[in-house]
Amino acid sequence: MTHDLGGFSIPGSTVTTMLVIFAIYSLVILGLGVYVKIQSKRNANDSLASFLTGGGGLGAFAIAMIAATNSMAGGTMVTAPGLTYAIGFSGALIYYGGFLTAAYGIGSVGRKTAILRARTNAVSYLQLLRLRFQSKGVVGALAITGALSLAFVSCGQITSGAKVFAAVTGSNSYYLGLILVMVITVIYTLTGGVKSLAKVAVIQGVVMLSATFSIIGILIFRNVQTYGSVENAVRYLGTMAPETLQASTAFSPLNAMGTAIFMGIGLCAMPSALSVSMTYDNAHNLKRGVIISCLIFTIVQGVMCFTGPLVRLVNPDLVTRDYTTIYVASNLLPSWLGGIIFCGCFAAIQSSIAGYCISAATHLAKDFIVDCCNPKMTEKKQNRITLICVIGIAAVATIMSIWPTELTQYMINFAVGSICASWYWPALLGLYWKKATRSGMIASAVGGFSSYIVFYFLSSILPTTKAWWAANLGNINAFIPAWLLALVLLVVFSKVKEKSEKVPLGIFQVFFCDDYDESYAVIEQ
Repeated sequence: MTHDLGGFSIPGSTVTTMLVIFAIYSLVILGLGVYVKIQSKRNANDSLASFLTGGGGLGAFAIAMIAATNSMAGGTMVTAPGLTYAIGFSGALIYYGGFLTAAYGIGSVGRKTAILRARTNAVSYLQLLRLRFQSKGVVGALAITGALSLAFVSCGQITSGAKVFAAVTGSNSYYLGLILVMVITVIYTLTGGVKSLAKVAVIQGVVMLSATFSIIGILIFRNVQTYGSVENAVRYLGTMAPETLQASTAFSPLNAMGTAIFMGIGLCAMPSALSVSMTYDNAHNLKRGVIISCLIFTIVQGVMCFTGPLVRLVNPDLVTRDYTTIYVASNLLPSWLGGIIFCGCFAAIQSSIAGYCISAATHLAKDFIVDCCNPKMTEKKQNRITLICVIGIAAVATIMSIWPTELTQYMINFAVGSICASWYWPALLGLYWKKATRSGMIASAVGGFSSYIVFYFLSSILPTTKAWWAANLGNINAFIPAWLLALVLLVVFSKVKEKSEKVPLGIFQVFFCDDYDESYAVIEQ
């Protein structure tokens, strides 16, 4: 039975084939999770550290696949093509500016964590900050904000996955999609932890790359067939929809710059990104992993951004722009290949959810409940609490996604912006500025978190202030002032408490020497 999606329809036979491909894909990734669990028990490596960080033994390629698939999420396969379908090629600039900033940030922070993780056997980034500042308050403030924010962010990904499933199978299947997305993701996450994520990420990366090249290949072929050449197609696009080849009026220069910085800083400061820095076996593999992940991201994100205008040439009548990828999968390609693209959308969404759940569980269970409240808890109980936290966070995110409303989107925006504003400076300067203090770290975390919410209300929700913000501040992203305020708070409070809260640097002293270099990675403890 054919169902209409506004501007196109999907035949029932195509739906059946796509669902069969999706079922096969789901069984494969679930099987990988079970395999990792069996291997871990067989090798007596079923510890909490192995679950949260893979035992700190992941190589460059595994790191790259986790980082790339976590970063792309549903925005790459669904949102980005829809954005460029509506406003044109300029939408791609925001994605690229942001990711390059993030790549540098992850690489910079990770260079030091490679040394510290090996020396301290820490399983989370916040454990390093606790050792640095000897403060449960610093860890507690960041752990709570991080866990709550990641639950809200996961909600956005779950909603995207359920909407994609409903679009393909019919409007009444949203809740079935919701359940499938979470159940499959939680099962393979619980069975193998980060090692499972690494193996599944390889499959998901291959699926996304296959989907990407299939989409761009068929679009180029169809447009060349219709217009004679790519050049002629682009020329016709400029005549049909001139806004697609021009600088978008949807973004002022300040807004575009702020959004790019926000995305870059956001990717760098997200707890899930920082968690990746705790999984690798040495600093060299981290650098290689960051380079490879950037390459994969550039290919997939770039191609998907450019598909939007090309789809508009083929079908300018799409009612819902986020169905751009689904249209290509269901109407321009063989149904079996459309099934792979369908799986590619889910692969991007599931990988990010899995990373968010593990990261949030790490901060809530290990950093807050254990390290801050009950440090003497046995590892068996720690394992149990961590698994409960993964399930709990997934459940909260799922419940929030049952009735998606405008309020849900506001909550997601709050979560992403506030966590980036509260985490960035403590995460970066905690290891790079020796005069940072406990008070400065807490003030930065709390101030960044709360000020973003205030600025977001002023810039995006309250009608009067929203108009003023757009007219006088170029509609700059609310993250920018909150981010800068968090920096000021960290510096001011650290200066005030510099003497009274001075903590011996210990093993961290090595990073503040004038002649610091990578050779310190092999200094004896």
